[in-house]
Amino acid sequence: MRFLRLVLEGYGCFRERTAFEFDAGLNCFVGANESGKSTVLAALLDALYTTPTTSAQAARERISWGHPHGWQLELELELRGERIRLLKFHPTDDPRRRATFLLEHHGEQLSGEAARTRWEQLWRVPQEVYLATACVRQREIAHIAHRTLKSLQQQLRESAVNADLNRILSALQQERRRLRAQVENLQRGLQEQARQLHAAREVAQKRHELRQRLHTVETEIATLDAQLAHETQLLERWHAVYAQQERLEQLRRQADANQRHLDQLEQLERRARELETELETQFGDWASLPSDLKTRVDAAYMRYQDALRRLHALAQHRSQQEQAAQAALGRGKARVGYAVLGAALCGASLSLWGLAPILGAVALVLGVLALLIALFWRGRTPSLETPADATTAQQEIDAYRQELVQLLQQAGYTLNLPPRNGAIRDHATQFTLQLQQAIQQFSEQWNALQQRRAEIERVRHRLDALHSLQDPKALREQQRELAIEIVGLQEQLRRDPLTREGFSTEAMVRLEHAVAQRQQHLEALQAERLRCEGALQTLPHTEPLDALEQEHAYVQQRVQQLQYRVRLLEATEQLLTEANARYLSDLSPRLKPRIEHYLPALTLERYTQAQLDENLNLWVYHPECGETLPVEEERAAWSAGVLDQLFFACRLGLSDALADDLRLPLLLDDPFVYFDLARYRAALELLTRIATETQVILFTCRPLPEGSWGRVWMLHGCSHPLSPS
Repeated sequence: MRFLRLVLEGYGCFRERTAFEFDAGLNCFVGANESGKSTVLAALLDALYTTPTTSAQAARERISWGHPHGWQLELELELRGERIRLLKFHPTDDPRRRATFLLEHHGEQLSGEAARTRWEQLWRVPQEVYLATACVRQREIAHIAHRTLKSLQQQLRESAVNADLNRILSALQQERRRLRAQVENLQRGLQEQARQLHAAREVAQKRHELRQRLHTVETEIATLDAQLAHETQLLERWHAVYAQQERLEQLRRQADANQRHLDQLEQLERRARELETELETQFGDWASLPSDLKTRVDAAYMRYQDALRRLHALAQHRSQQEQAAQAALGRGKARVGYAVLGAALCGASLSLWGLAPILGAVALVLGVLALLIALFWRGRTPSLETPADATTAQQEIDAYRQELVQLLQQAGYTLNLPPRNGAIRDHATQFTLQLQQAIQQFSEQWNALQQRRAEIERVRHRLDALHSLQDPKALREQQRELAIEIVGLQEQLRRDPLTREGFSTEAMVRLEHAVAQRQQHLEALQAERLRCEGALQTLPHTEPLDALEQEHAYVQQRVQQLQYRVRLLEATEQLLTEANARYLSDLSPRLKPRIEHYLPALTLERYTQAQLDENLNLWVYHPECGETLPVEEERAAWSAGVLDQLFFACRLGLSDALADDLRLPLLLDDPFVYFDLARYRAALELLTRIATETQVILFTCRPLPEGSWGRVWMLHGCSHPLSPS
């Protein structure tokens, strides 16, 4: 088996399309760090094992930065004498739908899942097996040094190194998983069937209960319907009688109202006639009087009173003027007395000045003061009113008196005027009393007349209002019709059986209440019937219980059969696993000679003997120590370079021991970092000899020594990827 051609595009640092043609023997990729060696190795492994539809982070990170589409790998290889071509495309987005996997084999081109299945059938080498045997990386060699060969052997055991046994075990495990999945599905189906069976039983029980309840409800409904029909008919008859009674009472109330209306009309007409007669008899003479006579009399009387008050005020003013004139005469006489007294005191002061100056001075001051009072004491001189004002007032009184007498004479009241000569004041008081009595009688009679007129007007308005409501003739005709209808209703009620049987209103109310309760009960029963019918209709339709029970028993039997097959497969898998373990336990005799075959070439004949104990721990004979020492990092006898050489010999021997009929290409990623130049050349010469039997691809950052080392690829970075030599 060997790789023929690898093409990369958009993968890692190889943004542009880059192709590698491999020789059948040794292929060396030489370059500095980050020149693309690890990228080519990862591309080979991805071409062999990675599914392009994966959404793993590692697959996305291998896309060249900024590449618009994604990475694409194309690998051509020769497998068991057959030429195979693989094409994988991993897009930048939605790899599950847009990824591509193509396989060309024997002129047939497969894609997608079919291509992946065919490739697994052809390749048959798990990735774990390849990484544990033919693919050697420097960091894995150091890791093996810490884990010992036993841990490597355990990894190989877990990875199913034997390809044929691995396929058998995989098939057994897949069949066991399939059967277990079937058992789980059947068990879930059993649970679902048990639930359905339980639900079907519950539905059947509920359907039986609902049907019994529905039958009971329908029986009660039929009984209530018959009872309600009889009682409802009785109530309808009673309601009809009650309606007739109500109609009779309404007609009677209407007849009474009409009669009251007619009686009121008659009373008002009679009262109107009485008032008109009374006006004609009592106030016949007053009908021709003017309507403003009362206002004129009141106004004249008010003017007469005002004139009397003004005349009385003039008399009082005249009396006050006379009193003021008498006071002014007294003040004049007092001034003359003060003047005489002042002159006398001034004369006396002259005679007293020589005898008693103080008395003379006092007399002089008093005399001067009396003279000043007599000189400056003034008073208001009243002006006497002329007699013309009193005469004018008296004339007005006479005129108003004459007007009142004339107005009262129109109403039939005669007054005697006082004489103009003689003692007028004596007759004025008597006339005033007569005038007041006449005016009072006139006012009372006038008010009575107005009241009668107002009452007649109100009566006439009420008559007009009653006539506007309904015509008396039509009302009397309606009364006759009402009387006829009332008599007819009374006769119908008298002949009705319910009236003769004497059903009371209280009994009918109780019956109506009972009917309402029965009606509510009937509605509740009808609602219950509808609920039962709806519940019956909404019950889920289930399969017959017999069919469900038979199916449940069949599934149980099927589960038991599958469980038996699972136990059988588990026993078979255990036997095969134990056989595989025995096979791996026999790995030590086969592995020891192969390690000793490669050990001298890698160590320049310094170390030639190796042993493996029962735990597959590696022991190597140390010539300087003269004894066989375990290969452990803690031992001071072993340097880092020697440990790499010893364990590299183990990987080569392990690859040979497990190769069987298929020799995988050796993929070596810098396994000689700690080798000196001589042992580095010896390792390359060993690889040259191994390359005659299987393809070897070496990735190294160390320059190759002089010599022929197969096909050499010089990597200079992704911008100038390679220059073959």
